Amino acid sequence: MRRHLLFVTPPAPGHVHPTLALVERLVARGHRVSYVTSPALRPAVTAAGASAVDLNWEPETGALAGAEFSVETLVATMWGYLNAVASAMPTLLSRFERGAVDVVCSDAVVLGPLLAGVLGVPMVSLLPNFATNEHVRLAEIVPGFDPAHPALREYGGRLAALFAEYGLPAPADPTGGQGTGLTLVFLPREFQIAGDSFDDTYRFIGPSIPRYARASDWVPPRDGEPVVLVSLGTAFTNRPQFFATCVEAFRDPDWHVVMAVGEHVDPGTLGPLPASMEIASRVPQLAVLRHATVFVSHAGMGSTMESLYHQVPLVAVPQAREQVVNARRVVELGLGRCLDAAALTAEQLREAVDQVAADPAIRDNLATMKKALDAAGGANAGAEALERYLARSHEDSATGQRLS
Repeated sequence: MRRHLLFVTPPAPGHVHPTLALVERLVARGHRVSYVTSPALRPAVTAAGASAVDLNWEPETGALAGAEFSVETLVATMWGYLNAVASAMPTLLSRFERGAVDVVCSDAVVLGPLLAGVLGVPMVSLLPNFATNEHVRLAEIVPGFDPAHPALREYGGRLAALFAEYGLPAPADPTGGQGTGLTLVFLPREFQIAGDSFDDTYRFIGPSIPRYARASDWVPPRDGEPVVLVSLGTAFTNRPQFFATCVEAFRDPDWHVVMAVGEHVDPGTLGPLPASMEIASRVPQLAVLRHATVFVSHAGMGSTMESLYHQVPLVAVPQAREQVVNARRVVELGLGRCLDAAALTAEQLREAVDQVAADPAIRDNLATMKKALDAAGGANAGAEALERYLARSHEDSATGQRLS
């Protein structure tokens, strides 16, 4: 049966991109997908086959790029999103009338449970990061994340007021996160912390690469130099000293360096560069990973999964607490190393890259993890789980109507 699925995620690459292969697969199976997102991410969403619905808001990354992540920075972003949701709800409800949508698929944003409640449809949770429960607590990943925190209490009051406007109780989770009848986690269970502690309502489907993202004009060096990819993702990128350290570490021609410095660092300020370095604001990460020997990364979960998908060892230089947790898991599983960003030297970085590139145990562990990623099923498994869940929900609804 053809379904209409409404996707709602934070309008940021680390939340949108992991879902796009699933969107592609659902569309290929005959379903209709609408996706509420920012104008900047509309091209990626439409390339995956969804109808993009503009929220007309996106996170302010200029200040965040040089900041340390904390509960205060998280709540500031949550406030911006909540205000955008309050403004957008009348327009969204005029577009998605009751009965027009079969399910809301939501990644940790309040718009998901709000729309699901108003439209009277089930909600499926999407998680591109570690799932949490009594064994894996959010406060361990985001320092200070405590419902009693004054910033969270103030935000929770406004959240409750918004839900009350639509006749709904406020969600128990102020982030609008997991806890539904089906949660799709874009990690393999083997990478999840305490993976065995999650019941079968959590489907660990692992990462997938959307077809449209596989094409690129980038080509590896013709002389066969090993490639090291360097990127801090899209948020915490205003780190000129880090990128200068990378240039110093790889001035000799033994490595071909492809480095993304983001929008806040001018490559021209990094001094004269050897011919073996490609430095730009953005680089085609997936294309480079197909040929990379090592990935020097902030250890954001999306980049981590893409690295493991391509069996590329990581040298993690995390910039935020959440990334520290990801990097710690990489080290625990023998998939790479982690360096302290505050104390990083060119010598340490070069030694770590050379070491992980030559370590046979890391190569073996990457091969084992790739088998786990493949076994998780990716977008196909996610689409099948969604279809089964919707079929059960439809049967339960029909049974309830007959009994009443």
